[in-house]
Amino acid sequence: MERRFYNVKIGAHPINWCNDDMDFLGDEYTFEQIIDEAAAAGYAGIELGRKFPRDPKILRRELGKRDLVLTSGWCDTMFACAELRDEYFHAFQEKARFFQEMGCRYIIAAEGTNSSCWDPREYRAKQGVRKMNDTEWKLFTDGLNEAGVFCQTLGMELVYHVHTGTVIETLEETLKMCDMTDSNLVFILADTGHLKVCGVNIPQFFETFANRIRYVHLKDVRPLVLKIVRQFNMDFNSAVQVGLFTVPGDGCIDYPAVFDILEKNHYQGWMMVEAEQYIKTPNAYEFAEMARGYIRKLTGV
Repeated sequence: MERRFYNVKIGAHPINWCNDDMDFLGDEYTFEQIIDEAAAAGYAGIELGRKFPRDPKILRRELGKRDLVLTSGWCDTMFACAELRDEYFHAFQEKARFFQEMGCRYIIAAEGTNSSCWDPREYRAKQGVRKMNDTEWKLFTDGLNEAGVFCQTLGMELVYHVHTGTVIETLEETLKMCDMTDSNLVFILADTGHLKVCGVNIPQFFETFANRIRYVHLKDVRPLVLKIVRQFNMDFNSAVQVGLFTVPGDGCIDYPAVFDILEKNHYQGWMMVEAEQYIKTPNAYEFAEMARGYIRKLTGV
C-alpha cells in the first residue's frame, strides 16, 4: 500500500551516536562526525546534542554546510516541584530563546519531578517513579500552560515528551495531562519506543491523540531485551546500556500501523529517528542509513 505524506520531513537525533545522559556511551563521536553522517544517511534535520556548539552562528553555519537544520531539543522541567519550578521555568525560557534563534518551531518538555533518573533531588532508579498527588498535578499542568504561552510569544509550540520513567508514561496519564492543559498551548511528542516499553497500545495512543501530536520520535525495541528489562525491573539508563533500543525496522514495533494512522490523520511535521545506542557493530552510521531506507520504503518520504 502506497502512503502519501505532505509537509513531512525525516530527521535524526544525535543520541543515535552519542548519549546525552551517559557520557561514556558514544563519547568518541565528534560533533562534526555526527552531523556529517546524519547528512550522508539522508536526513533533513537533527536535534540538539551535548556535543553541539551553543553559539547559534556557529551551529547554523555548520548545519547549513550539510543542508541540515536544527529541529528542536530537550528541556527538562520541574513544574510539579514547588521549590524548583521557578528556577526550571527560567531555564526553559533561556533554552526556548536559543531554539527560536536557531529557527526551530518546537521545544520539547519533559517533567523530571519524581522521575526514576532525572529528578535532581533524588536518583530513584531502584524505587521507580513516584506518581503525582493532586497538588503536584495542578502545579505541573499550570506550569505547562504557562510554558506553552511563553512558547507562543516566540512563535513556537511546546511538545510534551511522554517518557519512560517519568510521571507521564501511560495513555491514562497522557489523557489526564491533556484534560488539564490547553489544547492550543500544550501538544504531544509521541515516542514509539517509550510507549512500547510502558506497555501502551501504540496504535490506540496515536489515534487517541492524533489532534495533539505535533512531533514524533521513531524508536524501536528489541523484544528479547525488553523481556529481560521487565524481568529484572531495570531502570531506563540501565536498559539503554543492555541494548533495549534500536532504530525502526530493527525491532518489534509495527511501524506500518503507525504510519497508516499518521497518514490518515494528515500528520505534518518532523519524524525523528531516535534510538539510544551502544552497539558498535553495525556502527551508528550503518544504523542511521538502515533506518532511513526503512522509513523511506514505508512512507515515500
